[in-house]
Amino acid sequence: MRAAAPIALALLPLACTPAPRDAAPPAPSAAAAGPTPPITAAAPATPPSCARRAAGPAPAPLDPTHAGSGVALADVGGRTLAFVADEDDRALHTVDIDARAALARTPLAGRPAQVIVLGDGRVVASLRDRGLLEVLEPTGVDAPLARRCLVPVASEPVGLAMTPDRATLLVASRWHPALTSFATADLRRLGELSLARDPGAVVASADGRRAFVAHAVGGRISVVSLGEGGAPTAARELSTDGVEWRSRAVSKKASWVAPPTSSMGARRAPVGLEGLLRAQAPAPVRVRRRGSQGFALARAASGAVFAPIALVDPGPETNSGGYGAARAQTVIHHIAVVDAMGERADVPPVSTHLGTHGCQLPRAAAIAPGEDVLLVACLGHDEVIAYDARAEIPGQPKAAGSVRDRELYRARAGFGPTAIAVDGARGRAVVFTRFDGELTILPAARHPTSAVIQPPSKELSGELPVVVLPRASRLDEQRAEGQRLFHAAGGRRIAFDGRACASCHPDGRDDALTWSTPEGPRQTPMLMGRLDGTAPYGWQGDKKDLEGHFARTLSRLGGAGLTADERDAIFAYLRAMEPPGDAADLMVEERAALVALPPAGAADAGALGAGAAETGDRAALAARGEALFHARETGCSSCHVGDELTTDGARHDVRSATRFEAVRAFETPSLRFIGRSAPYYHDGRYPTLRALLDGVDGTMGHTAHLSAEDRRALIAYLESL
Repeated sequence: MRAAAPIALALLPLACTPAPRDAAPPAPSAAAAGPTPPITAAAPATPPSCARRAAGPAPAPLDPTHAGSGVALADVGGRTLAFVADEDDRALHTVDIDARAALARTPLAGRPAQVIVLGDGRVVASLRDRGLLEVLEPTGVDAPLARRCLVPVASEPVGLAMTPDRATLLVASRWHPALTSFATADLRRLGELSLARDPGAVVASADGRRAFVAHAVGGRISVVSLGEGGAPTAARELSTDGVEWRSRAVSKKASWVAPPTSSMGARRAPVGLEGLLRAQAPAPVRVRRRGSQGFALARAASGAVFAPIALVDPGPETNSGGYGAARAQTVIHHIAVVDAMGERADVPPVSTHLGTHGCQLPRAAAIAPGEDVLLVACLGHDEVIAYDARAEIPGQPKAAGSVRDRELYRARAGFGPTAIAVDGARGRAVVFTRFDGELTILPAARHPTSAVIQPPSKELSGELPVVVLPRASRLDEQRAEGQRLFHAAGGRRIAFDGRACASCHPDGRDDALTWSTPEGPRQTPMLMGRLDGTAPYGWQGDKKDLEGHFARTLSRLGGAGLTADERDAIFAYLRAMEPPGDAADLMVEERAALVALPPAGAADAGALGAGAAETGDRAALAARGEALFHARETGCSSCHVGDELTTDGARHDVRSATRFEAVRAFETPSLRFIGRSAPYYHDGRYPTLRALLDGVDGTMGHTAHLSAEDRRALIAYLESL
C-alpha cells in the first residue's frame, strides 16, 4: 500500500463492479506511399506478418484519446488489465488492476519507452534503445504476450499514439528527430517527417488531421499535418516560452517601518506617507522564461491539448553569482494549452508560483474523461498532481495565471513516477513508478470519494493500493541510487531552489539553454558519453577531475551538498548511459521477426531501394566530410583529436569572448553526439552546425574555402558522430 499523506486512514477500496465497454473494430485505410527506412540486418525471405492471429476476445483499449504511455489500460471480459513498459527490466508486465495482481512478464527485444493497445487488441511497444517497434499479441490473460513482428523505425522511438479511427499509428523518435506513421492493420510505413530536436510525447487531434508533438527541450510543440492516408506532410512549431511578473522589494531608502504598537493602539504612518510609499513602490519586473521539460501531453474532450512544462529563467545575458538568476526561483511549473486547431499555445503570464513545491520534472499526463481533471506525474517529487482542466474556473480570472489556481489535490506515489493512465469508467488512475517498479492506483475525480484532501497541502490522506512488479532484472544498487539522486527535485541538496540534476540535463543530455554564470553566458553541455576521456572539465578547462567540477557546480547552485558515495553513485549512473542504437546486431530470432514491408500502396518491395539508396548517399557524404575534417587546410582535427574526437585538453582563444567574459580562452569540447546538442559554442550563439561553420572561419579552423557541397558533407560527418 502507498501512504497518500502522513495521516493514516483505513484502506478505502477503489474497485467497483466492472462496467461494460465497447471495443471499436480497427479501420484499415488506403495508405499513401512514402519512403521506407533501410533494414540494417538481413530480412528473412518471407517477412513475418504483424497481423493479429489469436481467436477469441481481444483487449479493448480504454484511453479515448488513443495516446501511448508507459502504462496502457485495456478491458478483457470485464477485467481491467494494465500493460506496463518497464525500461529498466526490458520487459512488458501484464497486471490485473481489479485484483491488484501481476499476471505475466514478457521479455522484449529492447528497453520499452511507451506501450499502446491497438484497436484489435494487439500491443505495440517502442524500443528506444534499438530503433524498433515490437508488436505483440495477448494469448491468454495470465500468459506472456506473443511476439508478432519487429518493425524498424527512426532511432530512439519514444512517443506512441493512434488517430481516432484507429487506422494510423504515430511514432515520435527522439535521437533521430522525426514523426513516422504506420498503418495499424499490418504496420506498413506510411511516411516520415523530420522534426526539431528531442520530440517525445505525441497525441492526435480529435479529427485525426493533426498530430501534436512535445519536445523535451527547446520550448516548442510541433503541430504536424496528417495527409489523407495518415502520412505526416508538414510541421509548424508553437512556442511554450512564457513570462513571469516578478515583484521587486521596495528599497530601504523608500521604506517605512511602523513603530511598535502600545496599549494605546496601533500607530500609523504620518498622514500622506502611506500613499507616497505606495506611489514609490516599483512596478513588477517582466521576466522572460524559457519553456523546457516538454515530456507530456494530454488531450481533453474539447480537443484542447494540455502540456505540463517547466518555465526556466537562465538569468541575464551577462555574469551572475551562480547558474541562473540570483535569489530567484529558477524553475517553475506551468501548463501550456494548445487549442484544438493547433493555432496557438496559450502560456498565461505567471505572477505566483509554488516554488520548490512545483512539479519541476513533469513526465506524464492524462485527462480524466467527464471530470475535466488533468493528472500530471511529477518525477523527483514522487507525486501526482490533479489540476482543474476547465477553460474557466469559477471564482478565478478567465486565464488563471498560475498552476496554483488550478491545483485540486496531490497524491503520493513511489520512486520515479514516469507514466500514468486513466480508467474513466471507474474513476481511477494507474501510475507507474520506474525507480521502484511499482504501480500505484489513485482516484481520478474532481472530488475523490475514497480519500480526504488535507489542507493546506492538498495531499490525499489514506492508503493507496500498490502492485509490485516481478522484475527479473534491475539496476545495481549504486546506479539505482544515482538514478534517484539525479532526478531528486524540490529539496535543497543539489540547488537552493530545488533544481535537480535532470533539470538542466534531462536524461543525461542537455537542456539547449545558455545560463548566466560567474564567467559569463555558458551553454549546458551533454553529459551522456562525455564524462570519460574529456578532462579537464568546464568551459575554461580549469578542473582536472570530475570530483572538483561537481563540487564547484553544487557550490554555484547553492546546494547543501552530497556525500562522496552519493556523488559517485550519480557518476556511475551517468557512465552507464549509452546512446540509442538501431535495428543492427539482431539475434537470430529477432531477425526472423523483422519486417521490411513496402510502403502502403506500393505494388512490390522495389520501393525499399529508395530508402537504402538515400542512406548510402548520406554515408558517402559523411565519408567525404570526414576527409575534410582531417584535412590540413581545414584544421579541425588539430584540436579535436583521437578516434572519439574528444579534446586535446588545451585552452584556446578563438576570439569568441564577449565583454562579459572573465576568461577569454576556452577548453576544446568533445564532439561526441554534437549533432544532437544544438545550439553551439560556449554561449550557444549558433543555432545550427551550418551557422557555426559559417561563423568561425579563421578563428576556429578554416571553412571559407569550402563549397556549399563540402560544407554539407562536413555537417553530415559531424552529425554522424
